[in-house]
Amino acid sequence: MHFSIPDSQQFHDDNGISYTGYNIHIDGVFHCTARYKQLLSLHEQLQAQNPYIKLPQFPPKKLFLTSSQLEERRILLEKYMQLVGQNPLFTTSDLLITFLFSAQQETHNVKMHEVEIEISLMNGYRIPLSVSSTDSSNTILDIACNYINLPKEFVKYFSLYLFNWSCAKDGQPALKKLEEYESPYISQKYVRPEDKIVLRKSYWDPCYDVNLMMDRVSLDLLYLQTIEDLDLGWLTADPQTKELLSAHESKKQKKEYLELAKTLRHYGRIPAGEAVTECHNISEEAGEGTCRVRVSLASKELTLLGLAPPAREQRYKVTRMRCWRITTLHSIERSPTQNGHGPLLEDSNKNFELSFEYLISKDNLKWITLRTEHATFISVCLQSIVDELMRQKAGAGPISPRCSKRGSLTYLRRDGSSQVITPSSSSDTLSSTNGDSFNSGSSREIFSVQKLTEKFATVSFKPGRECVENNAFEAIGDEEL
Repeated sequence: MHFSIPDSQQFHDDNGISYTGYNIHIDGVFHCTARYKQLLSLHEQLQAQNPYIKLPQFPPKKLFLTSSQLEERRILLEKYMQLVGQNPLFTTSDLLITFLFSAQQETHNVKMHEVEIEISLMNGYRIPLSVSSTDSSNTILDIACNYINLPKEFVKYFSLYLFNWSCAKDGQPALKKLEEYESPYISQKYVRPEDKIVLRKSYWDPCYDVNLMMDRVSLDLLYLQTIEDLDLGWLTADPQTKELLSAHESKKQKKEYLELAKTLRHYGRIPAGEAVTECHNISEEAGEGTCRVRVSLASKELTLLGLAPPAREQRYKVTRMRCWRITTLHSIERSPTQNGHGPLLEDSNKNFELSFEYLISKDNLKWITLRTEHATFISVCLQSIVDELMRQKAGAGPISPRCSKRGSLTYLRRDGSSQVITPSSSSDTLSSTNGDSFNSGSSREIFSVQKLTEKFATVSFKPGRECVENNAFEAIGDEEL
């Protein structure tokens, strides 16, 4: 889970006293705003729940902070949250998940009430649902899958995403997985209103397609997604193959269509926008300097496609990446042609670098660096691929939603009041104390915040020059050279 606190904002309470709210982003997307004392309360409860584990150092209390001291506190809070986000014990904790869930509700002042939302399939077909504004992602996923009669054993292969068709057509990152610490209703309405909530498969390895093709509903979902991927240009095919695919589509030969699509080079590819890298990373024949490339990810590999003719493609196996890191570039330096070691691109909007150490050949590791504003998205995808590879090594496949650990959270609001949220009540959401009530005539259960399920995958992140270690890294043997 990658936390960042890029900025803060000033608020005034009912008495006119000003305070600072810190804007928390998760995996590159704004999630909530929290005060220092709220994060301190979370820290103290995490420490109390885990007395034998030393948490990262929390920024000390200070009164009457100057502007420079407030900025220093922002940086220290960001570092603290990033260190917490690296530890799976904390990222799967009911305390952190419930805190983030409640903080999102408070940030957007959303009370629990019945709302109408739409879940789209990849062909644009819309599933209308009546849900609670504070329903979690897994709750709504279950409701949507039940609506289309998808068997429960196949739900684990799918997830809900925020999807932007305009970005998708431009080759930019278009997907944002909806996690268990957020309400899909709030995330879609208040954070990314231009996006649609879509139902897509949530795995990388095409080997799982065989399981989905055994059921009529899951087969339809996979079939519709593949057609849309081809229309968007995520999946490419030569004219002859396109003609064969069209013939299968016209005859409703779904399995035949998918079997043929799976033979295509970019099946299952997810675009990750453009980047700038050293030209020799694209081709050994390329000269010195930098090249603009289009980045994409698929099962077990990251691909760079040069944009300047002749277009060259370079593939990097995820299992050959020993580690990777994200670096934030805070200033614009001179170009390489001026001092020989400047940044790859003089563009204030491209102020992130993603670098990975790659095993070129036996005992030959090399750093590959991409300057891109989508560094966090690429890191999230890489970690998701690694998590899937590690489950496969352990003999396991996609994981089913599981209930988080039981416990209670004392949620401290910005105004200083608090509420104990426990798993014992089915209406324990932050907004339920404000007199709001959900329609009692609803035929489904209203889930407690404490019944949130664990996330499908977490993303480890270390700031600066520290690295995310790749547990799926494999050395090259003599037989492979």
